[in-house]
Amino acid sequence: MEEIWALLNGVVLFLFGMTLMGEHLRRLSGGRAERLVRRAADDRRTGALLGLAVTAAVQSSSAVTVLAVSLADAGILTLRQTVPVLIGSNVGTTVTVWLTGLRAGGGESGALTVLLAGGGLLIYLLLPRRRSWGGLLLGLFLLLIGMERMTAAAAPLAELETVRRLGGMTEHPAAAVLAGAAVTGVLQSSSAAIGILQAFSAAGTVAWGAGVPLVLGGNIGTCATVLLASLGGGPNAKRAALAHLKFNLAGTAALLPLWLALGGPLRDRPITPAEIAAVHTGFNLLSAALLLPLSDRLAGEPRRRRAA
Repeated sequence: MEEIWALLNGVVLFLFGMTLMGEHLRRLSGGRAERLVRRAADDRRTGALLGLAVTAAVQSSSAVTVLAVSLADAGILTLRQTVPVLIGSNVGTTVTVWLTGLRAGGGESGALTVLLAGGGLLIYLLLPRRRSWGGLLLGLFLLLIGMERMTAAAAPLAELETVRRLGGMTEHPAAAVLAGAAVTGVLQSSSAAIGILQAFSAAGTVAWGAGVPLVLGGNIGTCATVLLASLGGGPNAKRAALAHLKFNLAGTAALLPLWLALGGPLRDRPITPAEIAAVHTGFNLLSAALLLPLSDRLAGEPRRRRAA
């Protein structure tokens, strides 16, 4: 029971650190990140790059996707402009997973966390005009500490039969996808869900055959935030949220069979935290490459009829 509380404590610190980082990054940008999304061009590649850059900057795909859906609902962005931004946001969110992946596989932070905590606190208290920089460092400190606590708590929990079954779902990839989607939907954060997976993988209990479907499921589960946000909106908000869900479902439907066909030699080998980050990035990049040309169809807007 103590290990479960320790894991939850790590999750709370992780989420709070990520939120703090995103908040102070938005303050440092002076609202420029949000204005960039509003200027999404008709060119789908530009929209995707904007979604990627803004999400990487504010460290929250949920914030960017909800913003994009809200702008579509208000008529500021068309659905054709919104969907590429959502696709790019999926790629941008992988930055956080790389931070946590390198931390989960790297042992104690030691001097790094002391410098982040001490430096951030001094800047926050002594330099009011630079307070956002201090908050950013404190947020990164909390994120890394949260990841360390999750990793430490995962080691004893990895011995539980239930966790072993989850980590060894190599024979049931569809169930692993559903499990990843469910956990992410509950946490409302794909970064946190994949961070927990990285913590367990650091204990050597997660095989590639389970890790890959769990990551793919995490991408589906992250759609829950946007779907919930769209419930109070109009038809365009609902269409944009549905397009986000269709993108992640289509990417999983296209790439999961490819993994099952080609990933045989890796299926039973333990996957490392950094490899989970690589899978997450690779999946989102391949999904974007495959589906960005089809973004108009994902948007669901009717085609214009040619003039007679």
